[in-house]
Amino acid sequence: MKLYVINLDRSSDRLCRLEKLFEQQQLELTRIAAVDAKTICDRDYEKLTAKKHLWPEPLTRGEVACFMSHRLALQHIVQGREAYGVIFEDDVALSPHAHMFLKDDCWIPCEADIVKIETQNKKVWLGPPTTIMNGFRLSCLKGTHIMAAAYIVSKRAAAYLVGKMEHACTPFDHFLFNFDYGIAADLKIYQLDPAIAVQAKLASTLEADRMRREHEKNKKRTLKQILQREILRIGTRSRTGLWGLKTNLATKEQWKRISFDKTE
Repeated sequence: MKLYVINLDRSSDRLCRLEKLFEQQQLELTRIAAVDAKTICDRDYEKLTAKKHLWPEPLTRGEVACFMSHRLALQHIVQGREAYGVIFEDDVALSPHAHMFLKDDCWIPCEADIVKIETQNKKVWLGPPTTIMNGFRLSCLKGTHIMAAAYIVSKRAAAYLVGKMEHACTPFDHFLFNFDYGIAADLKIYQLDPAIAVQAKLASTLEADRMRREHEKNKKRTLKQILQREILRIGTRSRTGLWGLKTNLATKEQWKRISFDKTE
């Protein structure tokens, strides 16, 4: 499999950090020059976000740039020879066992469109697990598990995704892994457990715009709206927790937190 990393021209330090991590496991990276939000003019932004979608708020330029950067990486997989490719964002950390899964695709089920090899460290809904090697398991992803800093995608799925990505309709991780907004339900997605990648604690290039947007929203909320939101959040968590307990006790499916593999 070929390994691709999305990296901004102005973030050479991130590329250097990542190359060292991959070299430690004798893994070779191919760089994809990321779309820079600073280069997206008003006309391009309007064009790229013109399509109507379900996402509840306007995308930031950073989110649009991220979406289109992943599209570029997927196009490289479509144009390549390999049946599967791996896409990384440049702020990931790797498990010491990552090389076992990144040097070839013999362990990937033939029907798999995507294998998510990253974790958000939150509970997710999975199908029954299958042990593949050294205690690592694969399960079908049955519910939302966002973040898109590390995933394996088949050539056929990459072609399908590229065709759906002419417009930026949601943040990319939601497009790929949120069953409410994207195309996750149309694909066969597996989750590696434990995960071999996690986002490192680096400053996000998207976070400033998102924080600014959230701050503006909070300023407009009344005390009543804030209380209603918190009550709704607590109620949703309680219902989800009870459903997860029932799922684990009464079925072979799983409601669990995906850990990050740190073992040597």
